[in-house]
Amino acid sequence: MGNCFYKKKYSVENHINSNIKQFEGIYCNNIKHGYCIEYNINGEKIFEGQFLNNKKNGLGVILNNNIKIFEGYFIDDVINGFGKDYINNSLLYEGQWNNNMKHGFGTLYYLESNTIYYKGNFYNNKKQGSGKLYYKNSNLKIDGFWDNDLLINGLEYWENGILKYEGLFKNDKYFGQSIIYLDNGTLHYDGFFENGFKNGFGKEYENNILTYEGNFKDNFKNGFGKIYNHKQLYYEGNFKNNKKNGSGKLYKKNLKYIGFFKNDLFHGKGELYYNNFYYIGDFRSGLKNGLGKLYINNSLLYDGNFFNDSKQGYGILYNSETNHILYKGHFINDLRDGYGILYFNNNFICYKGYWTYNMSNGYGEEYNKNKQLIYKGEWKYNNKLNK
Repeated sequence: MGNCFYKKKYSVENHINSNIKQFEGIYCNNIKHGYCIEYNINGEKIFEGQFLNNKKNGLGVILNNNIKIFEGYFIDDVINGFGKDYINNSLLYEGQWNNNMKHGFGTLYYLESNTIYYKGNFYNNKKQGSGKLYYKNSNLKIDGFWDNDLLINGLEYWENGILKYEGLFKNDKYFGQSIIYLDNGTLHYDGFFENGFKNGFGKEYENNILTYEGNFKDNFKNGFGKIYNHKQLYYEGNFKNNKKNGSGKLYKKNLKYIGFFKNDLFHGKGELYYNNFYYIGDFRSGLKNGLGKLYINNSLLYDGNFFNDSKQGYGILYNSETNHILYKGHFINDLRDGYGILYFNNNFICYKGYWTYNMSNGYGEEYNKNKQLIYKGEWKYNNKLNK
């Protein structure tokens, strides 16, 4: 083997990270062979460990500013085998290496906490194969499989240890047919994901009871779906951004609506059933607006214009028991206002003229049940002025 002895050697040579100025250690035939220390040109220790034929081989430590940044095994100047990676004296990684890269089974740590962040397999510095992620409280976060550093399948847990998600991942995001649970263990969602959001058909639950089934887009209800309330169908129809939009059917106690919606409100053509009433016609912003017909006990009560749920504009009011016309004319806020005709039950005219607040006001004509004119002239709030 030649002569081997301990010595210090001073020379400057190029190095990947710095210029090496001084070597101190075992030399055989003027070649580093055994335990040696390397220093940079500032006299700071940059490596301490075993050499073979002038190359790092075996256990060694890399330092920067006299702080340890790596401790592990080398083969021919390259990190290979078990090793530990440090940042600011805090352990970052310990496990297997190959050609200076994390490769094989290893463990990543949260900085400055010595708490495990990830434990599993690596391939060329990237998570590959089975592995586990952990919260800072050391509880398991994800138990899954990685490909090229991206999660592709596994189980995700809440920080309290309750199962949160089971299914597929794509680019580290929820994907495909999967299930989500709340942190109390109850089922929240069973359906499809894309880009980490609910997309496609799915079912939402509250306390393990179905509350919605239908289509989603980017976590919002979009397209056709059904809402349930206390296991009873509450709404079926179309949604846009979590709100009822388009055609649909709404079911409540003593109320049913079939028609169109906008921003969760009745809007457009629709049919409304409530108590003994039935309305078919136009809606706007949740209220009767426009032309419509109002029935009571299946008998027509009113046919005409509405404004904000009140009779307003021209319309015809009927006696729901006889189907005879009671009044034909104009309304404001459910009251006779403007020109109109009032009828007896025998369809003969009782009064025709002008109204204010349901009272004769202005010019009008009064008749008896035999069609005889009783009075014509001016009125003031139901009082005749020209007796």
